Amino acid sequence: MKLPKKYLIFSIIISVLALAINVFIIVHSCLDGTTSGNASKGVVDVSENVVNTIAPGTVTPSNHEDFATFIRKAFGHFGLFMISGLSSSLTAFLWLNPLNWSKYWHQILIALGFGLFMGILTEAIQLNVDGRSGQFTDVLIDFSGYILGFGIILLILFLIIRKKNKKSQVSENQQSETAK
Repeated sequence: MKLPKKYLIFSIIISVLALAINVFIIVHSCLDGTTSGNASKGVVDVSENVVNTIAPGTVTPSNHEDFATFIRKAFGHFGLFMISGLSSSLTAFLWLNPLNWSKYWHQILIALGFGLFMGILTEAIQLNVDGRSGQFTDVLIDFSGYILGFGIILLILFLIIRKKNKKSQVSENQQSETAK
């Protein structure tokens, strides 16, 4: 069965986005400790400026290291993996059974398996990179972000399916009313 052109274009765009974010995550897990620290420092500095602009004196020299750790975990692990979860799971749903979303168990297993694999892979890579250390807690943070992104896609698909089912039910009711 041939897919509509708009559907195909949307599927390709989401797939490229998923590929790009996952390559970005893997490449950044390969960076040595100094390079990774410098990249994180930029995000931490911007975040600190934003927080201290909104609530002056929130981030101080005494809590800066804790704040920096939180930002690295929140953005570098949870946030990036949430975006990966959004784009990768949507890619799985779009390509693996695009015309019958109500039967999506294999998409769920593939999407979740991929998220867990990515979390483990990136931390395993870091075990072999100078100045980096792979941590089990980071795998949990990564996978938690991925699950949130996945859950958002699942909720959206559920709502689309529910709306589609209600529409077809209303259409069937109207047809039976006109037949009487």
